[in-house]
Amino acid sequence: MRKLLVVLFIVASLAAASSSTAQTLDWETIQQIHPTTPITVVAQKQFHCNFEAANTDKLFCLVVPTNLLPFVNIKPSELVFDRADVREVRLAPDDWSKGYLDLILGAGGGGGWDANHQPTGFGGVKLGGALALDLQYDRIQGHNGFSTAGSAVIPMFRIPSPKLNQDKMFLRTYAEPGIGYRAGGGTFGFYSSAKVLFVLFSVPKWAESSPYVEFERRFPFNSPLQGDNRLTIGVMLAVCQHCGVE
Repeated sequence: MRKLLVVLFIVASLAAASSSTAQTLDWETIQQIHPTTPITVVAQKQFHCNFEAANTDKLFCLVVPTNLLPFVNIKPSELVFDRADVREVRLAPDDWSKGYLDLILGAGGGGGWDANHQPTGFGGVKLGGALALDLQYDRIQGHNGFSTAGSAVIPMFRIPSPKLNQDKMFLRTYAEPGIGYRAGGGTFGFYSSAKVLFVLFSVPKWAESSPYVEFERRFPFNSPLQGDNRLTIGVMLAVCQHCGVE
């Protein structure tokens, strides 16, 4: 377990280092940026957009909105900045997935083993955002039951790190400490849980469904050593806080 924590810390450090390589540009360099390149413009607020063009007085870029309805065509909006208002322009591998999730709508199922090394099975849904609610039906030690749990969804790191003009799949990891209650037979009741969530995203297609895998360990309050280990596989719709303009 200690070795695993060390590995996760090293990976998180490398991911943070690679995402902090932002380069602040002067105006002549800005004018030479290739169209459609993602940039960050700092004016009165901070904006993420795709570069269009820049002349001696103005900078033009496009914001592509998050589209929750794939069959609805939403056109990009153009932003125009006066040179005098632009404090900073950064050309960097910006991580559009950073920050907490605004929306989670997921369904999944799986199995695991209890304290007696007996197989278990379950299925359910995950709802929420930065705070998530899990509703599940399961079978443990020959007893059917229903559990509900709330947890924080804390962003950790992504693999691989973001790249310029990249439209590829990547894995985003979240930690989920939580508390819940299981109604049914067995040693459960109120319990705490420790979960790690892995979501496979595609940049910038945040509105599409994404497969996920979740590892969980549950600790019953009345008997912490009689908990269970579980693996969930499912699909979710996830929308991030940093898609488009901040």
